[in-house]
Amino acid sequence: MKPINYAMVGVGGYGIQRRKKLRHAGCFRMLGGLDITPTALDQAEEEEGHPLRRYQNLSELVADPEVEAVVVSTPAHLHVEQAFEAARAGKAIFVEKPLGHNLEECRALVEYCEAREIPHGHGFSSRFDPIFVHAKKMIDDGMLGKLVGVAASQMSTLGLVFPKDNWRFHPERNPGGPLFQCGIHKIDLLRFLIGEGQWLSGVLDRHLTDSETEDSLILIGLFGGVPVTFHSHYVASYRHGMEFYGTHGTLLVSEYPTRIEFKETDWEGNPEPLQNIIDLVKPVEAERDALRDFARAVRERRQPAINGRDGLRAVELVHQAVEVATAINQPKAGATQQSKAVSPAKNQVPALA
Repeated sequence: MKPINYAMVGVGGYGIQRRKKLRHAGCFRMLGGLDITPTALDQAEEEEGHPLRRYQNLSELVADPEVEAVVVSTPAHLHVEQAFEAARAGKAIFVEKPLGHNLEECRALVEYCEAREIPHGHGFSSRFDPIFVHAKKMIDDGMLGKLVGVAASQMSTLGLVFPKDNWRFHPERNPGGPLFQCGIHKIDLLRFLIGEGQWLSGVLDRHLTDSETEDSLILIGLFGGVPVTFHSHYVASYRHGMEFYGTHGTLLVSEYPTRIEFKETDWEGNPEPLQNIIDLVKPVEAERDALRDFARAVRERRQPAINGRDGLRAVELVHQAVEVATAINQPKAGATQQSKAVSPAKNQVPALA
């Protein structure tokens, strides 16, 4: 179909990755963008292969009659305000995760778009990873039997190296700390893989960082009727993974490095070897297909399959987690300075948006 003309707010940073994904989808054309770093547009012109319109502000961008969709790829506390301005101008919007820090504002944006048939795409990406697509097939096909528990984790030591003025250290911008900024990927995956859920209890901690934002959460919940535990930390070694425990087998999935392993249950109590099944994982184009669905949704003026309602539900679960968790600790004086000397983020891995 004829490419969707889009403009981007936040051309650099994670916007670089989003533009690459949009180019791969093959049905989008970037008209221009807005970024606080002037060189971001220079780089974008080189990568997109044609001159780009350099808007002076967001009002000018959304007023451009040739812009059909606005992609918002800025820090999370700016998402809703910028997306709302585009939506009020009648533009379709695509917003990276998390949708926004203020729950009521997120809800208002989603309801506004739904009531006025303004397409609202959302940028969850983990569910498109081939290892999780494969995991879902195994679960849906009954290879694990009845699920009896799931353990999820999304953590790193980056909370020890972010500067104190970073938006991640402002609770009004980053409710739930690591859970909102990064752990929200696993919240989406829990819903995608095993079903809708809720948090029942948890522990909220500040171990090492001396900011007002929590650096550690441990949660207990029910998703799809299955008990779930979830670790989300800014002060523990890098770990992004999920473990699925079933009556017929256990599935272990890890990101960075990528691993997927299966242990089949032996009903006679014999040793159960852990099998590396990475060779069974097939390449998929799930994210490309989701972006193409968003493009069709822009033309048809409907909500895409992955939409703002998914983003809103994840934010609701973040706020619910903070509400049910019990705060048990305060940082010790000087802890950040001491910890930085022994806890640098040595393993440099791709940061999820």
